[in-house]
Amino acid sequence: MSLTLTRFDGMVDAQVEGPLDPTLPLVILLHGLSGTSGDMTSPLTARPGTAFDRTANPGGYMDRGFAPTPPLLPADSFFLDPTPASLTSWQDALLTSGLSTVVYSQSGPLIANDAAQLTALALAIDAHPQLMGLRVAIVAHSRGGLVAHSRGGLVARTFLRGAVGNPALARFMGRMTTLVTLHSPHLGSGVASLAASIDGLLAGVQGSVAALGAPPPGFLAMMRGMVLNPAIAELVIGTPTASIAPGEPVPGVTYHTFGGTSTVFSRLWATMYTPDSYLPWPVPWPFFHWGVVPVPVGAPLDAVSFGPLALALAPFPPVTHLIAALTALVGSTPELAPGVGDVLVTDARSRLPFAASHTTNPLNHAEALWDATLQAQVAALLLRLRTAPAPVPGQAEARINPYPARLTPASHTVTAKDSATGAAITSGTVTVFDTYGNVALQGQVGVPVTYSFKARRLIRFDDNGDRVVELLYPTAEATLPAPYGLVPVDTGRF
Repeated sequence: MSLTLTRFDGMVDAQVEGPLDPTLPLVILLHGLSGTSGDMTSPLTARPGTAFDRTANPGGYMDRGFAPTPPLLPADSFFLDPTPASLTSWQDALLTSGLSTVVYSQSGPLIANDAAQLTALALAIDAHPQLMGLRVAIVAHSRGGLVAHSRGGLVARTFLRGAVGNPALARFMGRMTTLVTLHSPHLGSGVASLAASIDGLLAGVQGSVAALGAPPPGFLAMMRGMVLNPAIAELVIGTPTASIAPGEPVPGVTYHTFGGTSTVFSRLWATMYTPDSYLPWPVPWPFFHWGVVPVPVGAPLDAVSFGPLALALAPFPPVTHLIAALTALVGSTPELAPGVGDVLVTDARSRLPFAASHTTNPLNHAEALWDATLQAQVAALLLRLRTAPAPVPGQAEARINPYPARLTPASHTVTAKDSATGAAITSGTVTVFDTYGNVALQGQVGVPVTYSFKARRLIRFDDNGDRVVELLYPTAEATLPAPYGLVPVDTGRF
C-alpha cells in the first residue's frame, strides 16, 4: 500500500509505504547528515560520491608500452574505489522485512523546528483512518548539516520528551514503542567544538587528493558542509545532553543505539611501475618496457594506512601533505580516529546510558545509510515487536479434548469458541475423517465420541529415488451456526 500525508505540516508531504501489517509497528525514518528523504529511499542518488565499493578488484598488470628512459616516478596515476552499482535503502530494507515506513524531508534549521514538524506528523498519523490503529517506531540517522540541518536521533528524543504530558499526543504516545538511533551524537561531537580548524584540515585533504589526479570525493565535501553548518552549535559536547536528557527515558519507549568505528570511506590506489620497467632491453638498443599494477596506497582519512608506501611515494608532494593533514585531523578530535569514531561521531558519544542495547559496527557515518548488516540488525529488533494477530469477528476456533487426540480408542469431545470474544459455541456438527478422507463418524459439538486417531504409514519414493515414510492422521471439522460455518478442528496430530 502507498499513501501520502499531504502537506502534513503545511509545507511538505510524508510518504507511507508497506503492507500496514497491524501486528508490526509503522516505522518513521528520520534522515540526518544534511539530508533529505532521499537519504532513506535512494542513498546512491541522494549522496553521490559518498559510497564506494571497497570490494572491487581494479585489475592486474597493465602494459604502458616502450620508452627511451625508465619511469621518473614510482607511480603512474592515482584513483579511488569505484561507486557501487546499487545500494539498498532503509525504506527498501524494511519493506522487504514486512515492515511499513514513513519518510519525509525535515525543515530545520534547528532541532526545535524539526521536533515541531515531527509533532505535526505524529498528529497526522494519529488522525489517518488507515494508520490510527498501528503502533509506531522511529529509526533515526545522524544529526545533520548543510541542507535540511536535520539531527535525526536528537530530533526524535526532543520530540518524545516534549510529547509527554501533551494531551494532543496522548493517544499517539500510547502507540509509540521504540526509538532506534544510528550514529547520533547523544553526548555531542568534538567535530562541532573544533569546526573551523577541522574544516581547514579537511580542505587540505581535499586538495591533496585532487592534486593526485583522483576525482574529488563527495564524502569530504559532505563533511565540510556539516562542520560549516550554522546550526552545529547545538552539537557541541554536552549541549545535546543538557537540553534533552531531563525526563528521559520516556515511559513506554524502548531505546536502542548504534555507533560506528570506521573512518574509511574509500581506498586510494596508485598504479605503480613494476620493477622490470626499470631494466633496459639491450636489443636492438636500450629501451625500457613500462608496466604498472594497481596497489592500494591507503585510506584518505587514515594516516596509519599509508605506512608501507609513504616512503616510496615521497616524490609526490600531495602525498606528504595528505599524511600531514590526516595526522593533524586525528590529533584534533577522536571522531576522526580509526577504531574510535565514524568521522563525525565517536562510538562512545553515540550511546545512551538508559538504552536497552548498544551495537557497534565498523562503519563510517555515511555507511549507516545503506549497510546491509546494520539494516538486518535493526530489522531484527523491529520484527521482535510483532504481536499476535487480533481475532477477527465472525471467526471461530475448534479443538479436541483430550489434546492431542489419542492414538488408541478413547472418548473425545470437540469444543468451539468465538475467536474474537472467546465465547463458547455450544451447537454444531462434528465430522471425523479417516486417513483415506472418508467419513468415519459424526457427532455434536460438546458431546463425547469414541474414536482412535491412529496414524497410517505411507511409503513413497521421492524424485531422487529415496524412500520416504509419512504418517497420515485422521482429521476432523466442525460445522457451526452462522456466521461461522465450516471450521477445522485442531487435533494436535498432523
